Amino acid sequence: MKIILTVHQFLPDFFTGTEILTYDTAKELQKRGHQVEVWTGFPLNREISENKDIDNYLFDGIFVQRFYHYYKRSTSLDKLWEYEYNNEIFSKYFIELLKNKRPDLVHSFHLGNLSASLIAECVKLNIPTVFTATDFWFICPKCQLLLADNSICGGPGAYSINCFAHMLNRDYLNLMPCWLFKSLIWLAEQSWFPEKRYLPLLRAVVSRTGFLKEMINRLDRVLAPTHLMKKVLLEYGLDPDKICYVPYGINLNNIEKPPLKSAGNKVRLGFIGTIAEHKGVHILLEAVRLLPKDVPVEISVYGKLEEVPEYTARIKEIAGGDGRIHFRGTFPGQEIGFVFSQLDCLVVPSVWYENTPLVIYSAQAANTPVIATNLGGMSEVIRHEINGLLFEKGDTAQLAHLIMRLCQDRNLLSTLSANAVKAKSIPAYVDELEELYSELLAEKALDMVPWRMV
Repeated sequence: MKIILTVHQFLPDFFTGTEILTYDTAKELQKRGHQVEVWTGFPLNREISENKDIDNYLFDGIFVQRFYHYYKRSTSLDKLWEYEYNNEIFSKYFIELLKNKRPDLVHSFHLGNLSASLIAECVKLNIPTVFTATDFWFICPKCQLLLADNSICGGPGAYSINCFAHMLNRDYLNLMPCWLFKSLIWLAEQSWFPEKRYLPLLRAVVSRTGFLKEMINRLDRVLAPTHLMKKVLLEYGLDPDKICYVPYGINLNNIEKPPLKSAGNKVRLGFIGTIAEHKGVHILLEAVRLLPKDVPVEISVYGKLEEVPEYTARIKEIAGGDGRIHFRGTFPGQEIGFVFSQLDCLVVPSVWYENTPLVIYSAQAANTPVIATNLGGMSEVIRHEINGLLFEKGDTAQLAHLIMRLCQDRNLLSTLSANAVKAKSIPAYVDELEELYSELLAEKALDMVPWRMV
């Protein structure tokens, strides 16, 4: 098959979970004889000329087509906000690329920095479409279903009041009754809105939910990696006949099955991921600082410190020079097995639902217990006191207590390690994808556009 995978950003510049999943899937499909290209976005913070919107490069044998997404290109404020989810500049390139490349199928792992309108273009050409919901982008512009105060968001709400309030950081908008907000929308449409600078944002945000709900229901299949994601998408309005539960696979080649964990002189805890507030690094560090200085624990924080400088400054202040806390930076993906061999337990203190971080699967494959927030996809994999420990979101005292338990009860670590769940491999994951792809191609076989019959 000739397959196109899309993702919001890609290697080598970006290398978190979704990018790694896309890369591993592409490589496994290539091994099986499929022709695979990756089409990716790239968030740009500077303006470029129109004829330099798109370029391509080769990464580890994968041809990558890259679209530079620049939010300030348009002179129209309406378009400025709308381009976050419906980018006509990208659509112009995409339709030409589709006609030239003639793919058998398009599988999207993310549509941020690109455009959901690519779904409509595929439908026009009768190209099967698959979407893996790696986060909540279709529902939430911020992707994480978090409000400004880091409390869990229930979704856009009527007339997208939650989204508008979040973007403007105006909590009082959430207190408005729907009839009043609807009246403001009507006034805006009549050009009587008092805050005219917010009018384009209001129009784009209100339109976002309806547009994306239409687009997601035009996909042929939507793959939910967790039961939580499946539930959220069904509540959002996705056709139940289109959704499939397909947990992620991970590359097990770099993770040798190590001996079960057993704490030595100190308990070695680690965080691996994006250094940003929604990942909750501050919660882990605050919990450690609550522990007496003589508690035998060592914390290794792995991640790119330059990603969010303000947040990095905050967590370094929390660390306060504590000799038990170490910032290790990043590491090549092939070294993940070695990193886990240096850890007794992984901590995932995220404040959002986390649609099952791949690092949890990797930890379990390495017999490494996980302490995680008792939320969503995390608690689907980690069962309290079976293969890990769970604490309530943001509860630093509870997390500190769990860390102390590991330090005081050395047998607990071994028990949790022995119960690590078996991770699905990338080959097994791609087996499922191939079966799905074949089903879709068979469904489309009687309704081909002429150029696909050649």
